Amino acid sequence: MVTYADEEQAKSLPTATVQKIINEVLAANPLGAGDGQANMTFAKEARDLLIECCVEFISMLSSEANEIAEKDSKKTIACEHITKALQDLGFGEYVPELLHVADSFKTSQVTREKKQSKIEQSGMTNEELIRAQEELFKSAGEKYNPVSPGEG
Repeated sequence: MVTYADEEQAKSLPTATVQKIINEVLAANPLGAGDGQANMTFAKEARDLLIECCVEFISMLSSEANEIAEKDSKKTIACEHITKALQDLGFGEYVPELLHVADSFKTSQVTREKKQSKIEQSGMTNEELIRAQEELFKSAGEKYNPVSPGEG
C-alpha cells in the first residue's frame, strides 16, 4: 500500500545531491574567507525548504511546458517548450543559460566515447564469432536433442 509519505518522497529530490550542490555553492562563494572554505552553513530546515521550492518550481515548469507541447500537438516536451514555459512564467532571464547548458550537453553526447558492445570487447574477428556461435548452437542442439543409441 502506497502511503502519503511515500508519494511525497517520490515527488522529492535526493537530499544528498541537494546538500552536495549547497556545499559546492557555499565553498565557491565564501563570505569573507579567502581560503575556499565556507563561513556559512545551511540549516537542515532551510535545505528541506529549498527542496520543496525546487520540486514546486519543476512541477510548475513541467506543467506549463506540457500545455505548450499539447498546443503544438506534440507528445514529447522539447527544449523549446521549456524555454517558452520559462518565458511565459516570467523566468525569461534563465533562457540564455539554459540554451548554453543544453548546447553543451548535446556537444558532450556527440563527442563522448561510444561504449563497446560485448562483441566488440571480445576482440574476436567476425569469422571467429560465427564459428563460436555455430559451436554453441551445436552443443545446445546436442544437449536438448540427444541422439538415441540406435540412431546416427
